[in-house]
Amino acid sequence: MIYAGVDVGGTNIKIGLVDIKGTVFADNFIRTDKSKDYKGILDDIVADIKLLCNEAGVDYHDIGGIGVGVPGVVDSRTGTVSYSANLGWRDVPLVHGLEVASGIRAEAANDANCAAWGEYKFGSCRSMDNVILITLGTGVGSGIIIYGRLFDGVASAGGEAGHMIIVKDGKQCNCGLKGCSECYASASALISQTEEAMKKYPDSILRDVAEKEGKISGRTAFIAAEKGDKAGKEVVENYIDYIATGLINLGNIFHPNAIIIGGGVSNEGAALIEPLEEKVNAGLLASEHNPKVRIIGASLGNKAGLIGAAALVM
Repeated sequence: MIYAGVDVGGTNIKIGLVDIKGTVFADNFIRTDKSKDYKGILDDIVADIKLLCNEAGVDYHDIGGIGVGVPGVVDSRTGTVSYSANLGWRDVPLVHGLEVASGIRAEAANDANCAAWGEYKFGSCRSMDNVILITLGTGVGSGIIIYGRLFDGVASAGGEAGHMIIVKDGKQCNCGLKGCSECYASASALISQTEEAMKKYPDSILRDVAEKEGKISGRTAFIAAEKGDKAGKEVVENYIDYIATGLINLGNIFHPNAIIIGGGVSNEGAALIEPLEEKVNAGLLASEHNPKVRIIGASLGNKAGLIGAAALVM
């Protein structure tokens, strides 16, 4: 059986054909044309699925289901997108609209939940029942799986770890709150922290690293720290502290088998994962008596969302 997975973003939409083992054997991306209403975007998605089927030699009518991940609040039970700031959608009957447009059964969920589901079913935590995925990108996304089921709260409005308050009366978040984890632990926050360190330490090599990269990125401070730069080390250590604060809170509430770290910053590998695992486990309640929470890098990369979306309908 073949399934279609769709990962909707504010700029692009990733679409793939996925088999029952989670293998993506055909994929593509199209532009998110926000000049169209949601029905027009759904028509674009269906047209691209048909194109992928033609290219892969798959009969479109053999598609067993279409799963969709969308940024924002997605009621997975009704298939309605209550709110998506990135898409400008409110109360969009996504699943119904997609089933009408495609003639195929559909399911929908928040995009980070889809990524978590993909890692749980086919990625780095396949043998675990209780896991949390945290994505460190432009924002901080999260997906929580408890005993093999996605947890998303009433009307799927829960599970938003990026908006835990980790600094009282802290930085203003785009969500309207202050001091959210997203303001301190996202890749965007890391870039801001690096820029601040450049001003504070003008003699550091941070600026040289950024010039060599062609920009200030989430990698800049990590590269400088690896070269022994004091300012780079300070940025990285403080950044990991911010992430750890949020993960300790999650660990003390859920105590999962593992917390999976995804998003662009996760590419730093051991330089991020090892100190993070040490800090998180040192901060857990009765840590000397309870099992450790493993911190693991995500394994499905930028295809986790579409693989997890496809897994919704398997």
